[in-house]
Amino acid sequence: METTYQGPDYRAAVSGGWGPPDPLLHPDPIHPPRLYLWVVAVLHWLLPKLFRLRVEGLENLPAGGPYIIASNHQAWFDPLFLLAVLPSPVPMVYSMARRDTVFNRGWKRALVPPFGVFAIAPHGGELDLTGLASVYHVLSRGGRVLIFPEGRYSRGSRLRPLKQGVAHFALQAGVPIVPVAIDGVDRLRLGSRVTITIGRPIQPDPPAWWIPSRRVLKLIESVRRAILTSFGHPPKPPEQRLLARLAARLRGFARRTPTPPDGEGPSEPGAVPPA
Repeated sequence: METTYQGPDYRAAVSGGWGPPDPLLHPDPIHPPRLYLWVVAVLHWLLPKLFRLRVEGLENLPAGGPYIIASNHQAWFDPLFLLAVLPSPVPMVYSMARRDTVFNRGWKRALVPPFGVFAIAPHGGELDLTGLASVYHVLSRGGRVLIFPEGRYSRGSRLRPLKQGVAHFALQAGVPIVPVAIDGVDRLRLGSRVTITIGRPIQPDPPAWWIPSRRVLKLIESVRRAILTSFGHPPKPPEQRLLARLAARLRGFARRTPTPPDGEGPSEPGAVPPA
């Protein structure tokens, strides 16, 4: 898929200006490791036998990479269900994991990268340059990147606030975001239903003069609306959300306001004070 533009961060990353990507990153998403292909084939066969797995919207997937998958996040094994419903393992689906937990042992560093997982070292809510470069290198080579923009687990159809990184990646690389809603993984048991809904790709608009802040907010809002709509709960317009928040604050203020004891309330004009 040809991109119509690339931003300065994307160009700097893929040209080496930010240094190399993570050395453990699998370099070629079009030719996955055999272990990756074998595991995906097992997931395609096994998970539908263990759970009532339902997928909607496969026709919305772009014909090929690169693109970003933005999904809600209910459990650590969400990626397994996503891999089980995607019709093809090629190009690879990459995801990121913390360097200080997932990559803190030698056996983990040997086991995890063949599955498209690469290391990040977030600090103060921001990714390190190596992690950023890895994302852009994957997209420049035609891969797919899975991102959970909530950052933490959520439950049911309630979304946590979405972080803006997924929108920055899409704007800089000029690739679409495919919104995905996963339902049922947070209450998983054998035979339970798991529904995965794939929304229509969201193509970012090129930011004018590379001032992308408004485009980022617009793109994040589009992703949020797409995921909630997939759950069957279309979000309210911004004006209604603002009024609802204002009403909630007024109710909270009213509950915190102490009620004076009987007989000590404010006097009305002309009222006779108690004896």
